[in-house]
Amino acid sequence: MKQNKLHITIYFLLIWSFSFAQQYTNYATKDGLPSNHVYTIMQDAKGFMWFLTDKGMVRYNGKTFKTFTTKQGLPNNDVWDAFPTPDGKIWYMSKSARLGYIENDSVYSFPSKNREETLNPIYTIQLNNNVYPGGPKNVYHLKDNVWHSYKNTPKANKYEDYTKVFNDKVAYLGVSFEDESLTVYDKKNNLLSKSSTKHIINQNSTKGQIGDSLFFWVSEKSYSFLNLKTFVLKSFKFKDEVGIETLKYPRINLVGNSIQISGDRFVATLNKDLHIINPFIFPLELNVHFGYIDRQNTIWLSTFTNGVYKLPRIKQNIAYRFNNEKIQDLKFIESHLIASVYNKGFFKYNEINKTFQSYIVSNDYNFGSVYIDSLKRTFFLKKSGLISESNGKRDIINFTTSGKQSLYINSLVKKLTFFNSNLYGIYSFGIFKIDSKTFNIKKDIILKGSNDFLVFKSRLIIATNNGLKELEDDTIKKVDFKNKNFNKPILSIKPLSQTEILINTDGYGSYISDLKTNTALDNSEFLIVQDAFINEDNIWLATNSGVLRYRKINDKYKLIRYYDVNDGLPNNNVNTVYATEKDLIIGTNNGLAIIPINQTRKDLLIDVFINEATYNQQQISKSNSVFDYVNNNTIQFKFESIDFSEDKLKNADYLYKLEPLQTNWENTAINTVNFNNLKPGDYTFNIHNKSISKKIRFKIEALWWQTLWFKIIIVGVSVFVVALISRFFVKRSQFKKNKKVFEDKRLIELQLKALRSQMNPHFVFNSLAAIQFYINENDFEASERYLVKFSKLIRQFFELSKENEISLASEISLLQSYLEIEKLRFKEKLNFEINVDKNLYIEDLKIPTMTLQPIIENAINHGIFNKEDNGIVTVNFKKGEGDIVIVEIIDDGVGFVNTKKGHRKGVKSSSVLKDRLHFLNNSKKWNISYTEEELHPEQYEKGNKSTFIMQKL
Repeated sequence: MKQNKLHITIYFLLIWSFSFAQQYTNYATKDGLPSNHVYTIMQDAKGFMWFLTDKGMVRYNGKTFKTFTTKQGLPNNDVWDAFPTPDGKIWYMSKSARLGYIENDSVYSFPSKNREETLNPIYTIQLNNNVYPGGPKNVYHLKDNVWHSYKNTPKANKYEDYTKVFNDKVAYLGVSFEDESLTVYDKKNNLLSKSSTKHIINQNSTKGQIGDSLFFWVSEKSYSFLNLKTFVLKSFKFKDEVGIETLKYPRINLVGNSIQISGDRFVATLNKDLHIINPFIFPLELNVHFGYIDRQNTIWLSTFTNGVYKLPRIKQNIAYRFNNEKIQDLKFIESHLIASVYNKGFFKYNEINKTFQSYIVSNDYNFGSVYIDSLKRTFFLKKSGLISESNGKRDIINFTTSGKQSLYINSLVKKLTFFNSNLYGIYSFGIFKIDSKTFNIKKDIILKGSNDFLVFKSRLIIATNNGLKELEDDTIKKVDFKNKNFNKPILSIKPLSQTEILINTDGYGSYISDLKTNTALDNSEFLIVQDAFINEDNIWLATNSGVLRYRKINDKYKLIRYYDVNDGLPNNNVNTVYATEKDLIIGTNNGLAIIPINQTRKDLLIDVFINEATYNQQQISKSNSVFDYVNNNTIQFKFESIDFSEDKLKNADYLYKLEPLQTNWENTAINTVNFNNLKPGDYTFNIHNKSISKKIRFKIEALWWQTLWFKIIIVGVSVFVVALISRFFVKRSQFKKNKKVFEDKRLIELQLKALRSQMNPHFVFNSLAAIQFYINENDFEASERYLVKFSKLIRQFFELSKENEISLASEISLLQSYLEIEKLRFKEKLNFEINVDKNLYIEDLKIPTMTLQPIIENAINHGIFNKEDNGIVTVNFKKGEGDIVIVEIIDDGVGFVNTKKGHRKGVKSSSVLKDRLHFLNNSKKWNISYTEEELHPEQYEKGNKSTFIMQKL
């Protein structure tokens, strides 16, 4: 019995080696691994896959690889083992002075209590969230961020190898290799049990503890378990369990709630009796040394030379044949399925073991095979000629014409049929009428673009590149349909029933026809349908997008399933298809796949989660979700999915929305979303990918001055203050009547302030109008530059407007900023110059605030603006006698006269300036004169020169 089991195992190993390549997805350095030398594989509590290499640890989410090395904090890049715990940590093991774990992308490492000690965990015990690395003499536990050791030697016995055990009853296990025994001790070193380990445990055995009740040893030939509660020791040989004599690199791991065992030949789980069940045998060609079955039953394989291989559950039940070979045709002939393989020959299918045995070797273009019932013969068609088979006898057939052999015709015929006592062969340019006994060509009927033919209801129907044709009395006739003109390119035709046929086109899908009318097969539109298989009420279409299965429901064929690469097809471009009761056999240009018909797709999306949420760089979490409002705040969300689906099942895009700000889902292909300047309120961020959604809530609290009660108080206080001020000014008015001289002087100052406040809105309006112009023109870059300069100018204005007078240097800086803004608005139309006399002490000299800017504004808006070509504004600051300052504002615009013609209301700022100068001169602090003159009186564009002569008294 054991020998038979071994033979079966070897047989299946050969089958796997023949067909392994197409089913596995390989990940190597080309895909993002730091090294192709992979020690082991595991899955953490969240669902991430981890690959341990000699150049670091790698976390994989199905899309991206994230590598952890000494750069991220690992004490050593050569990490050979790790243990995921339910709390989300990954405890790494290597020969190093520090060991620790990775949690939330951060690496933590801790030293030994003995700072000079190098930790060398040759085995590790994991109990829930606790991990205990074990060395040759000690077992370590982490306490206060330091590794402390348990001694493995409870009593002096030089013949026993002691191991610390974590159990209520058992404290230590002692293995004696001299007398081949296992001794169990309690915490007081009392003997609890002793068992024989003959031929079971040796010095090369790997050991470890599973939970609090099982301790194991595994070697190249067997594995053993000690029940720590009953002290029963069980041993199992690999030869008895899976028919394999020796297993290299054997390992036993607790994965979730199951125990997995693996090595260089297989990976499997253990049942409740600790026997191996459902072993998955590795293809020898892959040189695998370890396998891992994840929570979705995907198998991951690690190698020392070629990285990692992945085999999803959906592909584990699929048999692959003829790797990277072109499958031309599948035909069921005389109780056998025959596969025609390009440049290989014809193969017969064995349904029991799902293999193909070579039937006819042919290094040729093999068109296919056909059985002619009227002749009781099977014909195998290939480019170099035909092979005829009948009653076990094969003959090579050569067509003749006029009694002479024709190798040319041999290479053309791609299909045969029997009609009206004659054999007919189809080729790309027509139909050959052939004598069925002598194989002499009786007639060559020219019909270009011929692809297939079918004898249906005593008619020979021909599929061409220009619709259906019919051969009648050796003459080609067009098949006309009542309901439509049908001239589409047809690749193949199949009998569907006694009254209907199936028409398969090149790029227009399939049609069902009774040769009078035709009806399109739903959901096949625009497909290239190269072949079809029909059995009972099912239609299977071989298309350029996979295989489509239709079933007849209420007298109409409806699409019930499609198969593509996500179901395990080698390629979506399917050449031919055949279905048995249980399996779907699909031929492509990249080989053949045998897929269980009822196999269901499985979405390998594990989880979607928000891995980072911040408000102004503060973490958002359940325990920290309320934040004070900050102007121009920034909120960022980073999210991620774990999805090991095949590429076409993956959804790289996420849907998100921030409620109540967004009511509809937004789409993004990146995993980061930002929001800016959110107002106070309650918010919920939602993220969705395929079938999984996650959300996180947070609140932005209003500042005290933003609350409703504060606003109510402010309104009340404002009303009260206004009333007090009004009363004050009434009384003040009465007081002013008695002090007219003081009132006049005070009035002049108030008027000056009022006039200055009138100037400010005028300037701001023009500047905002310019910004609005750029925005309306969709010139966002210019509007942004304009806004930056405008904000700078406004800040200067507010700072300087508090003063009645400012330094000449500040005025020049203010004018420079203003002109730069106007330059942005007018672009090349405006140029400007500011010239300052070197003899002026601009830091010491003072002038009235906002005196010059309105005149410069007039020069631009009423002079340069109305000019057809470009203009220039020049501002000259000159030193007069004593402390007199002369300011000239010159523009080459249309002039003051033309400005008045275009503006009925005139220039308001001129009258404002006149009033200002009047009040300034009456204040007895300033002596200011102002004049205007035309630069070019004889020209239309007269220009203008405004001159201020200022002296502080």
